[in-house]
Amino acid sequence: MSVSFHLCQPGKGASCGACCGLYNFRDHSRAALTERLAEQTTRLRDVPKEPAAWHGAARELVESRREAPLFPAVRVCPLLGFLDEAQQQVGCLGHPKATGGVDLRSCGVYRSSICETFTCPSFSWLTDEQARLVLAACPDWYLYGLVITDVEFVRGCLRLIERELGGPAKPEKVLARPAALAAMRRLFALKETAPGRDVHAPIFGRFTPDTEGEPTSRTLNYARLGVRASPEDDVVLCLGYIPGDAQSLTAARERVRHHIRAVSRALMD
Repeated sequence: MSVSFHLCQPGKGASCGACCGLYNFRDHSRAALTERLAEQTTRLRDVPKEPAAWHGAARELVESRREAPLFPAVRVCPLLGFLDEAQQQVGCLGHPKATGGVDLRSCGVYRSSICETFTCPSFSWLTDEQARLVLAACPDWYLYGLVITDVEFVRGCLRLIERELGGPAKPEKVLARPAALAAMRRLFALKETAPGRDVHAPIFGRFTPDTEGEPTSRTLNYARLGVRASPEDDVVLCLGYIPGDAQSLTAARERVRHHIRAVSRALMD
């Protein structure tokens, strides 16, 4: 089980900056992150391409942040920005391919040797077929990064589709059917669009900071809610829901089921 292509910059409209801490803020909405990336891109655009100047600019960007990272233990690199004028591709502005040959990655929060060799868990935890499905269904930097790095969300969605179908939900079959792929796009897009969530809560999907600032997994207290576990609950947590009562949990589950059924119907038509 491993991915055969580069998840960070796979092309086809997708790119990912999650390992640079892109989403590591309480407000990680598309609008907020677009503004942050644009600010970093503009600030670094005309800085002389030499380490001292980039170190200084990076330090200024960190000090000017209006919001502290959600998980203090997770580094947020100020060198992340837009690689194109259309603001459709995110990446490291200090990478040699972005600077014209000068390696300035060590001016951020990681050494360039770490940036060069690091691969996130998705490279080994997702199958090649699963990763290609995410790439096809999420052809933009914001949604792609949210989904490709949430292995439990991807797996959970596919498990629910298999349960609905009563058999395997092979990603290649989804890719082969335009209607099924469109329905899968809407399902994955719940990471951004799902209503009824507390967008100000100190969580990221199914994680919240522990006392040391490290991400710790959230669970549902079924006894307090007065309900039993349901197959949809992993996906509900991955979407960032914090159900305070049985009614809100039921609504979140039903929202997930609605999209799962849409994918399943498209595969059976």
